[in-house]
Amino acid sequence: MKRSYFTGVACVVLASACYGVTPILSNTALNGGLPEEFVRGLFGSGEIVRIAAANPARAVTNETLVALSMGIACVLSLLSALIGRRKLGVTFRQFMSLSVLGGGALAGTLLLITYAYLRIPPGMTIVINFTYPVFVMVAGVMFFREKARPAALVAVLLAIVGIGLLSLAGTSGTVDALGILIALASGITYAIYFLAGRNSSYASLDTAVSNVYITGAASVLALVVALLTSRFSLPTDLFIWGVLFLEALLGYVIGLRLLLAGIRILGSTAASAINTLEPAFASITSMLIFGEAMGLFKGLGILLVLVGALISIILLRSAGVKAAPKSSGRASKKTR
Repeated sequence: MKRSYFTGVACVVLASACYGVTPILSNTALNGGLPEEFVRGLFGSGEIVRIAAANPARAVTNETLVALSMGIACVLSLLSALIGRRKLGVTFRQFMSLSVLGGGALAGTLLLITYAYLRIPPGMTIVINFTYPVFVMVAGVMFFREKARPAALVAVLLAIVGIGLLSLAGTSGTVDALGILIALASGITYAIYFLAGRNSSYASLDTAVSNVYITGAASVLALVVALLTSRFSLPTDLFIWGVLFLEALLGYVIGLRLLLAGIRILGSTAASAINTLEPAFASITSMLIFGEAMGLFKGLGILLVLVGALISIILLRSAGVKAAPKSSGRASKKTR
């Protein structure tokens, strides 16, 4: 029993690490490579620096990033479903819900996150995005007639204070208020995605099947946005393609399977609680690779946001709401 428990914990921790790395991969694609100082620190000078160091000429746009990474994820999800001999058939109502509520909310979340990356550090972006459990609770009270509990109010207060401290951390000029608002909006859209996965007509579908439709719809929607804004451009070299493939593989195949395995062993509440390590991993990798500073205000802000998210997750479970597994990136959580 103890061995099984530690296996479950290891699966969720590794899944959180996978999801914590994906923001770094997104930023690498958006910047056309890794920071040159970081690459030189690892490999010195040479061909690897030319291949991996940031080059604005090969950077992809936000919309292209989401469209291609989701497209790759859709193909990987489809292969996974076919290998697992899953039935891919869905009703028209499920297809519309998967496309609009699933793919639409996911595409909106990922686009907002990438827009936030342009203004605030990736680690901070993911922490603020992780306020989504708080918004799920608020929506439950407002729209699903769930009772407001004192602990829920505490969770909301902690999240608000945490975001306020993160805002104060940006007074040096490295962070702006608009970036924080965009990241906060990504938490709201992800809450919509979570609620759709819990209450919509596709809630009963196998995760591997719903992932095919959700990631496919997200890819198409992001592609439409890219074409309408004339911001679509294919990557020009194999390194950026490799980054996009690795992001899709870690976030939507390896990370997802590890998290689902952990949920089967530990249960959704314990797994979701451990999964709050995701933004912590994102912050750590962001500091190591992009030189993102911590500081007192930012450290306290991150801690309060994570505690608020953790309380929300526990309350969702105690209220009879099964915390759903992440099926996409981040963040993830429900048939995400």
